[in-house]
Parts: sequence; structure tokens; C-alpha cells
Amino acid sequence: MIIINKGNIWDNIVEDIKEKTEELENSNNELRALNCTIVHEIKAPVRAIDGYARIFIEDYAQQVNVDGINLINNIRNICSDTLLLINKLLDYIKFAEVESTKELINLELLIKSTFDELLFGYTDEKKIHLQFEGKLPSILGDNILMKQVIINIISNSLKFTHNKEVAVITVGYTFENNENIFYIKDNGVGFDMKFSERLFGIFERMHSDSEFEGSGVGLAIVKKLINKLGGRVWIIGEVGKGACTYFTIREDNILK
Repeated sequence: MIIINKGNIWDNIVEDIKEKTEELENSNNELRALNCTIVHEIKAPVRAIDGYARIFIEDYAQQVNVDGINLINNIRNICSDTLLLINKLLDYIKFAEVESTKELINLELLIKSTFDELLFGYTDEKKIHLQFEGKLPSILGDNILMKQVIINIISNSLKFTHNKEVAVITVGYTFENNENIFYIKDNGVGFDMKFSERLFGIFERMHSDSEFEGSGVGLAIVKKLINKLGGRVWIIGEVGKGACTYFTIREDNILK
């Protein structure tokens, strides 16, 4: 007769799971550290290239024709875009690691102030309007993380409506299917819905650099932060008619 000690088997399984979890966590930590190191290390040579290009223009501009100067300026522009992308990647890594806190957030006020900050410097501010469809509830959450969410969503709306004669960004809230849903929509260029899932991937873009500048990281950061705050995010759009980004906040973080 064979006697099986179920207690020992279960203890072994739990111990094995614990070891595998620790190994996975260590591997993830090493990978994140490596990513940060690689991203930081790329900055130095890019800055060096930009520095040499700047010195070339300062010292030899009079000896080079217009086409040559344009080529050097293109090199500097590429360096600038690359450094911007590196900083966006660092943001993505940073926000993935940060521990969120809970504090009272007046979401309507946060959106208004963020919109005003982003609007500063636009040549024709009068043609860009922010409006609210009803009152937004205040929420409990991390103010820094939530502001980054709003910055990235509104930045997209401003970018993709800049060719409109009158740009309108609309913010609202609804409670549907037991979910607290917030949305920010615009009347911009929109996109084909068959590409909607790709929008939240890193470096995924629906438009070329010649049409609209951008890094393709902004919405990936939005998804990461909303998930960290216990919600979900999605986006709908129609070509030529605009886009609408939705995100949810857990019921226990809503103050009505």
C-alpha cells in the first residue's frame, strides 16, 4: 500500500511557484534596468551628432551652399526627434514602475488647467474650444499619473484637429453597464477602426511624420497608467470625423 502525503506535495508545489515567481520578478527587474541603461546610453551619441552638426553650421555655414546647410539641419532635426522619442520611452518605463497614491482629484479642474497649459503657444487659440457635456465627478487617484493621462489624450486631440477651421474637444462622463466611463473626443482627422487595437502599442501610429508629428508612445502610456489605476481604456473613431478616447475609473474611486 502506497501512502501519499498530500501536505508535502502541496508544500512542494507552493514552494516551486514561489521560486518561479521570484525568478520571473528578478528577470523583469533586470530587463527594466537594461532597458533604462540602453535608452540612456543612446542619448550620448545622438547628442554628440547634434553637437557636431551645430558646430559645422556655426563654423562653415558661409562655405557651404544652401542644399548642404539644409542637409545638416535635417540631421539636427532627426537628432531632436530621436531624443524626444528616447524621453518618451523613459517616461513609459518610469510610469510603469511608479507606485500610485490616492488623493482627491477635481477631474474637471484638472482637465481645464491641463488644456490651458497645452494650448499656450498655439498661434490661433481662438479656434480651439474645450467643452463639457455635463458635470464630471471628482475621483480618488494619483494626481500626477492622472494628469499624464489627460496630457497625452488632449495632446492627441490638439494635434489631430490643428487643420480644422474650428477645433472642438468635448469631455464627458457616463455610467453604463456598472462602469464609470469618462471620455474625451475631438472633431479631428479620426482613423479607421480596423486599426484601433494597434493604437495602444508602442510606436504604433496611424499617420506619417509628414502629416502629424509624434512618437507613437503617448497612448501606450495612457493604457499603462489607466490599468495601474484599476481601469481600462479604449478608443473609437471615424476617418474625417474625429476620435473619442474612453477610460474607466473603479466605483470605489468615484466621489458623486
